[in-house]
Amino acid sequence: MKKLLLPLILLSAALIFLSCSDHDEPQIPTGSTGAYDFATVDRYLQDNLAAYNNHVVVLIKKDGQLIYRKEIGITDKTVLPIASASKWLSASVIMSLVDEHKLSLDDSIGKYLPLFSQHNKGHITIRQLFSHTAGFGGDEGSDELRDKYEYQPNITLAQAVDSIAVYTPLINQPGKAFNYGSTSMQIGGRIAEVVSGKSWQTLFNEKIGTPCNMSVAYLKMSTANPLIAGGARTNANNYLNFLEMIVNKGVYNGKQVLSAEAVKLMTSDQTKGAEIQGTPYPSNPFSPYPMPEVRYGMGNWLDVVDGSGNVLESSSPGLFGTHPWQDSKHHLTGIIFTRTQPKKSSTTSLKLRQMVRDIVSKG
Repeated sequence: MKKLLLPLILLSAALIFLSCSDHDEPQIPTGSTGAYDFATVDRYLQDNLAAYNNHVVVLIKKDGQLIYRKEIGITDKTVLPIASASKWLSASVIMSLVDEHKLSLDDSIGKYLPLFSQHNKGHITIRQLFSHTAGFGGDEGSDELRDKYEYQPNITLAQAVDSIAVYTPLINQPGKAFNYGSTSMQIGGRIAEVVSGKSWQTLFNEKIGTPCNMSVAYLKMSTANPLIAGGARTNANNYLNFLEMIVNKGVYNGKQVLSAEAVKLMTSDQTKGAEIQGTPYPSNPFSPYPMPEVRYGMGNWLDVVDGSGNVLESSSPGLFGTHPWQDSKHHLTGIIFTRTQPKKSSTTSLKLRQMVRDIVSKG
C-alpha cells in the first residue's frame, strides 16, 4: 500500500501544479513581456521574415521598461554593421561638443579647417553638415561611392577631409538644398577631432559610448578613416541604451549625457526650408499625420509630425535594414535590428512601428 501511495501523491502534486500554471499565471503572447498584447506584431513578423532575411531582433521599451522582445536567428548581443543608423550616434558626439561650448552649430567650417576657405567652401556651417544641406551631392550610386574620399580605406580622416576640401565640388549653395549623403558628416567628424584633440573613436567612447554603456566600433572604411555617416558596428541592446538617453532628454541611468536643449535641437527640423533634392525617405505612409515630405534633424528623420509641427517620432534607419526610433509622445524607444538588402525591409519596419504605436495608444 505504501508503494502505491507515493506515486499517487506525486501525480496529485503534478496535477495541482499544472492546474495553477494554466489558470493562475497570465498567458503572455510570444515576444511580449506582459504589459501589452503584441500577438499581432508576432504574427506580422512571422509573415514578413523574408524582408529581414529570416534574422531580426526587435526590442521595445516604454518608460524605461522592456515591453517587447523578439529574437529570430540572431540575439540582442549580435554585432552587425548598422550603416546610416550611425548618423544619429555621430550627431550626438557633435552635440556633446556644443554642450561644452567647444563649437557652435552656426560656426563656419573654415574656422576650424582653413583649407575649405581657400577653396570657397569655408562658409558652410556645422549645422548644414549634419542636416545634409551643406551643398554637396548625395550618395547616389555604388560607382560614385568608390570615388568618394570618405570611402577610401588607405588614407586618414584628415587626408580624406583635405581631399574633399580641394576636389569635391558643391552642387548647391549651402543651405539651399537637402541631399542625403556621407561627405558632409565626414567633415564634421574631422572638426570634432580638431577641437577635441582626440580621435573620432576615442571621442565617441568618451562622450556617448561609455556614459550610455554601449560598445560601438567605427570600422568602415578603416579605423584611420572611420566613416562618420555609416561605419558603426554595434548590437541591438547597445543601441537601445542610446535611444533611452534620447527619449529621456539626454539622461541615461541618472546621468546627463547631453543637455535637454541638445536633444531638442537634434530632434527638430534643421533643414531650414531647404529644397529636398536627394532623399531615400520621401514620406512615411504609416504616419497618422500626412506629411508632404519627411524633414531631417541632426542625424535623424522627423517622420511623425503632428499638424502643429510637433515632432512625435524620429528615426535613423540604415541601408542594411536596422531601424531605430524614439516616440516622445508615448515615451517609447524601439529598434528593429537586422542585416538585409537595401530597401527590402523599410516598408515592413514602418508598418511594424504603426502597429506598435496603435497598441500602446490603446493601452
